[in-house]
Amino acid sequence: MVHGRDRELRVIGHFATDLDPTVLVVRGLSGIGKTATVLQALKQVGAGSSAVRVVRPCSPRPSAHDLDNNRRIDLSAWSVQDHEGDGSEFDATGFLRAVSVWADDSGPGPRVLFVDDVGVLTPERARWLQHLADEAYGQDWRVIAAVRSITVEPLSDDVEVLELGPLDRMSLRRVLDMELSAPVAADVVEHLRWWSAGNPRLALELAGSLSAAELCGDVAWTGPDNVGSAARRAYRALLAGLDPATMTALAAADLGGTSVVRRDGRATVRHPLLALLCREVRGADGGGREVQPLDRDVTKPGAVASVLDGLHLDELPARAWAAVAAAPDPRLAARAVGVSLLAGRTWRDHGGGPLVPDGVGAEWTNHLWWRDPAGAGEAARAAGARVAETLLRLEDTGDLADPDRLRADLRLVGPTPGQDWVGVDIQVRALLMLGDVVSARGLLADHSGATPGRTVAEIVARDLAAARVAAFDGRAADVRAHLAHAAELRPSVDGWLPARGMRAAADAVVDGTVPASTMPAQAGSWSARVLGEYAADLGAAHLVVGQAEGAVALLTIALEHCAWPYRGRVQVRGDLVEAVLASSPPGKVGPRAQRLLDPPLLPEERSAPDVAAAYSRLSALLADDGAPSAAFEAALHAPPAPMSPWQRARMLVAYGRYAVTRGGRATGEAMLDEARTLVRLAGMAGWLRGIDVFLAEADASGGTGPEWEVLGGHEREMVRLAVHGATNSQIAQATFVSERTVVNRLRRAYATLGIRDRRDLVRLAETRPPAWLAGG
Repeated sequence: MVHGRDRELRVIGHFATDLDPTVLVVRGLSGIGKTATVLQALKQVGAGSSAVRVVRPCSPRPSAHDLDNNRRIDLSAWSVQDHEGDGSEFDATGFLRAVSVWADDSGPGPRVLFVDDVGVLTPERARWLQHLADEAYGQDWRVIAAVRSITVEPLSDDVEVLELGPLDRMSLRRVLDMELSAPVAADVVEHLRWWSAGNPRLALELAGSLSAAELCGDVAWTGPDNVGSAARRAYRALLAGLDPATMTALAAADLGGTSVVRRDGRATVRHPLLALLCREVRGADGGGREVQPLDRDVTKPGAVASVLDGLHLDELPARAWAAVAAAPDPRLAARAVGVSLLAGRTWRDHGGGPLVPDGVGAEWTNHLWWRDPAGAGEAARAAGARVAETLLRLEDTGDLADPDRLRADLRLVGPTPGQDWVGVDIQVRALLMLGDVVSARGLLADHSGATPGRTVAEIVARDLAAARVAAFDGRAADVRAHLAHAAELRPSVDGWLPARGMRAAADAVVDGTVPASTMPAQAGSWSARVLGEYAADLGAAHLVVGQAEGAVALLTIALEHCAWPYRGRVQVRGDLVEAVLASSPPGKVGPRAQRLLDPPLLPEERSAPDVAAAYSRLSALLADDGAPSAAFEAALHAPPAPMSPWQRARMLVAYGRYAVTRGGRATGEAMLDEARTLVRLAGMAGWLRGIDVFLAEADASGGTGPEWEVLGGHEREMVRLAVHGATNSQIAQATFVSERTVVNRLRRAYATLGIRDRRDLVRLAETRPPAWLAGG
């Protein structure tokens, strides 16, 4: 029976608070967690201070402890060891009187006597336990005993037995995470569960012998080479009870999962460590051959494929091509490319060498996309070869020579059946960088069904693909969920640059978390494309939390390293423009940033509704038509297509920053207040931090006024002429209006700027001039 501990905790808690005169015997193998479970249950029902634990009751020197082990009483004077006889010399009354010394003053709570370490419950020990229970019930004590096994059957009617079964996968994972300092891969947890038969102490003993790389799945681990001391204690009784034929069968058994089967067809033993223990006792594997250590030589045929499928990256050389060149098999080349692109590692040595090692052959690209390339047509295979070459060159340069050709080739590859998920992830990223989020979503949906035999690499690839689409859509909580699932299977995913960047951006949106560091792990081992995408993600995170200057630097570096990031050029370009305008005075865009803002965007890059909304934001930011901005108003109230809450929040924040920076404080604050409400509703509360930081910085720099940008076009012209010394009459002649109109409009301008007259206007223009006034 496989289960967690919730049921057992409830049973023990109910017994401890019940009134029936019974004894509870908790049975289970050594290490299964009997003591920990009983103690936890007692504390949950409030028996922490009123319960007493008897330790080593079957030894000559038993003792009693409180549950926190703060106090101890020696019980050897009551001749507890005599229970191996008839129990006549055992003074149960004195025994209970001794342990009641502190229990009487311990406050409320059930009085429970927990007799631990009974071992094997023989008839003699059962009588001793019953004698103790009879006396205990008369003094308002309940008795719980922990035993490994029971040899007396049947037990008395007033004895209840609770069998502690093995831990399930989730329960065992919680134990490992709590006790170990290193994260444990999901399949390693499952492996530990098989070898330990769900016994937490045995699982911890096995895990303690593993390296950090083995625990997180970067190095393959297939099982132990020998049995530890905890396993010997757990299985010694079972081992002693095996007949010679069963021991021989166990020693020869497949340790991967074969049970010993009796002639009646029923399995008798299901503990793999017991089989290994039989093998050690025999000194051979059951067939007369010495036991050999497990094979982990990645240079042997088939080993590299297994390593790559399992993402055991630490077992590969520094460059995957070195392993592929040693065994030039098309499938190995395809998997090496796929895993390198997945993790973002540099996939070959720099220097303009070949895309693949000599001898692999051109057909390797078929295996990058399909499990069985024979099911794909010739046109699709040719397109797949071109896509692979294009994306590999993008890894080195960060640029894309022919986006239309790539888009057309992806349309040929995408609909084909039988695709490998590593290849699907690569296609999803390529579609996103082209701005085609609709096709990326469709590709995820088309291949989302359960596929038998999926490798670890494919499962991780599926989560990364889904995380990228969620990041593109602004669904930060989904990004974190997909990355957490991938990291549960392979904890090393947390160290990959693509995952680190997406997580930093998601944490900023959800929680307002400031990115801790920009220093990538394993510096120098990441491709140009991945470095650019990582910088884009960090830049987006800095923009969310209000660090616009840091966002400008990161987003500029991002587009220099990778002009086609997975977030799409529209999104990243819009972020860069917004960061520049939020951190720089109007008209003071740096030359590096300006150079990256100029290249035109293709119409296909803004075909999806959200991408079109992002393009509207970009266009409005670059329109520079004052605050309130006609371009922003049009983008907000008459967008080309319905935008998501994510894009509307982005538009409101951008508009608010734009207006406040240009003196339109009232307009900007109204937009930012609406953004505050929206981001709270949409689960993007991290933007609140960025809005607060921006407004605080605007106040510190005098951003509360004057509201130069609120002035209309005619008022601006009159103000410009007045500042340069023109009289009302001269202003009227220059603007083709009456002198009375000039007087009225200047008065309105003075009121808007918070000043009294022309002298204040000249003084204000000298100290805090707007950008448009300098052109006069």
